[in-house]
Amino acid sequence: MRLEKLKWLRKISAKQIAAMCVVMVVIYFVARPAGVDDDQDEVNMVGSMGSSYEDMDDCEYCEAHMVYALHESGYLVKTEVHADNEMSDVVSIFTGIQNGSDRLQSNVDGLIPQSALLRDYVVDNDSLTLDLSESFLYYRTSVEEDLLASLVWSLTELPEVERVHFQIEGEPVNNLNSGIDVGRGLTRSMGINLEVGAPRVLDAQMMMLYFFTDDTENAMLVPVTRLVAPEVEAFEYAVSSLVRGPIGGSYVSVFNHQATLLEQPKVENGIMTLNFCSELFFNQDQTQVSSQVIKQLVMTMTEFDEVSEVSVVVEGSSRVFDDAGNPITVPVSRDIVLDHEHESQDEGFTKEY
Repeated sequence: MRLEKLKWLRKISAKQIAAMCVVMVVIYFVARPAGVDDDQDEVNMVGSMGSSYEDMDDCEYCEAHMVYALHESGYLVKTEVHADNEMSDVVSIFTGIQNGSDRLQSNVDGLIPQSALLRDYVVDNDSLTLDLSESFLYYRTSVEEDLLASLVWSLTELPEVERVHFQIEGEPVNNLNSGIDVGRGLTRSMGINLEVGAPRVLDAQMMMLYFFTDDTENAMLVPVTRLVAPEVEAFEYAVSSLVRGPIGGSYVSVFNHQATLLEQPKVENGIMTLNFCSELFFNQDQTQVSSQVIKQLVMTMTEFDEVSEVSVVVEGSSRVFDDAGNPITVPVSRDIVLDHEHESQDEGFTKEY
């Protein structure tokens, strides 16, 4: 039967094939429903071929911004949103973290009201002034702290922005919907995911610690602000806090609680070296350290101005690897961590050492 079909196909001339194609095209355009958008047809056809917008030469979303959005756990997490190349970075970030944004992952959402408009903005001397529509204020006062933290921390990911000022319909404001003072602008010193029970003293240090939404391979980073007494040795406190885990909240640390530093952290030329006891290992053969542990350490310790990279040794040995087989004594920067945040966690760090 198959041979007979092939013989039949060979008898069809090129002109007959061309005529058949023309008839099929005519039938498609005559039979298609009225009002169908040509652009949508093109998107559907591209999708049916297994392609995605990242593969298109003229892609609308090719790059990504690191932003802070509300995770389903109730905490702001560090994630990424696809950059809209037809917008400036500021507008792309603002629209990307609006409520219901389809450019965020499915388990996170934005807090900025969908109806809010960014009417204009100005960047001057590291300060960004946002001119917002009145509809920006259409949010519950209970979410204002998280909304502002999400917006300020996302926009200050841009290297040219350190402080964010607010205007509503062109007029500067000192308050929005609640008692948070925005008159002088907001910086990252406002904190994010403030831990319950953290001491609130006037001269406290602000400590940034990174935990995870859960202990699975697909866990997302949760930046947490903890206020600590001014006399605390910051480096050692940060490491011990990661080991002990959060004070409260449903986020977690992936450290073995028995892990301890064998000596004080050392910083030289921006590289911090941490020497742990063998309890840092997570496999029975005591040869590997979890890449999530390394991620927590790198993200937390590089929050300090004097630290740009982190190197980890275990009981003085440099022959220690993460769960992807990479030597962890090779200094790792937060850029390496963030560059691979979107990759599968089972691949671990893929830095070429």
